[in-house]
Amino acid sequence: MNPGIVEETGQTARSVIDALKSQPMTITMILSNLLLLGFIWYSQVENNRAWSEENVQRSINAKNFVEYAQRTNELLARCVVPGG
Repeated sequence: MNPGIVEETGQTARSVIDALKSQPMTITMILSNLLLLGFIWYSQVENNRAWSEENVQRSINAKNFVEYAQRTNELLARCVVPGG
């Protein structure tokens, strides 16, 4: 009877763990790489969130600038003396 996928996976995992027992530096490197990947993922998520909030603020500022420019143009248009 052939072993199933679970038995093969378990046997492979045990052999990998046995091989890594004699290589503690390798385990340390693997863990540090996983932590680095987690940190990079987290920083990118936070960076994207901050950019989206900043873009909302930029669009509000641009809208306010356009409204201010329109009001200024209206006021200046009333200040022109015709035939002067």
